[in-house]
Amino acid sequence: MNIEGVSHSNIRTVNKAGSVRDSVPPIHAQAIQSYQELGPIEAIEATGTYDLSGEVAPTGLGFTVAAPNGYEIYMPARPGYFSNNLSIAVTDPSAEPFSFEKSRSEIVEAARKVLDARYARMADSGEPFRPKSIEAADWYSLFGELDRRALSAIRTDESGYFSAMEQEIAQAIMTQQQSLAMGQYYGPTRLAEAYAEAEEIDPSDLMAIGKAGALWLDQVSHEEKTTLSEWMEQRAAAQYLYENAAKDAGVKPEDLSSGFRFVDMLLEAYRELEQLGEGHELNYLPSYQKAWQMFVDQMPSEQSSSTTLFF
Repeated sequence: MNIEGVSHSNIRTVNKAGSVRDSVPPIHAQAIQSYQELGPIEAIEATGTYDLSGEVAPTGLGFTVAAPNGYEIYMPARPGYFSNNLSIAVTDPSAEPFSFEKSRSEIVEAARKVLDARYARMADSGEPFRPKSIEAADWYSLFGELDRRALSAIRTDESGYFSAMEQEIAQAIMTQQQSLAMGQYYGPTRLAEAYAEAEEIDPSDLMAIGKAGALWLDQVSHEEKTTLSEWMEQRAAAQYLYENAAKDAGVKPEDLSSGFRFVDMLLEAYRELEQLGEGHELNYLPSYQKAWQMFVDQMPSEQSSSTTLFF
């Protein structure tokens, strides 16, 4: 599926029978769906650029601007805006230039204020925010001050502070951060070749991709690990990919245990499904259901109270 101005790479994931195949992983598929649901892309001029001056007006909302790390070019913003706080997560997902020393509720409140301020600034410029701008430049302009922890808070917020569109954008950017960190391109089509030449991870090296994903996911905030179900799924999938690739290569895999029992249980479900083969459904395996129940049981009460399980 092609989307104007944006390139998405596929990564190998676990299929129904437990083997490894080329596929768009769940969070990629959801991000692409977000693009579709937000309507057609508008072809306009003066987008797809990035302000390299680094001169950002203070907001008074108590956050800093991360130093450029080279990945901000894949998150192009309008002139005068920046995406450093989003791109820093590619190389350091634990970085908190926006959410440092803020509680979850403080992050939610601050993020709401920042988004409202950006909406107003764009409207005052005569070019209001467009959900479908070329290369998603308006997404990065709107969310540019936020770090990954703030995106996760938006993604999982159930207070109604954020619209469905805003939550979908947060999820799509989180997908992009992870993809770039794993050597899987996700960004402006015009930069795909440059990324491939500069990236150190060989996209055909499944061991490297899986290991990079697992280690990167281990660095995100504890809140994300314990409230975002995609983290559990992606963490288990990354480790499974690495271990299977190591097995195929005849190499003894490193211990990439996450330290979370629900991830271990989900991995057990993947392995069990692989042993059972065709004709079996992952959702119906007791180990799979137990993994999800363990995840819900450890969630903060305000999150788990409204969570529904589908097996």
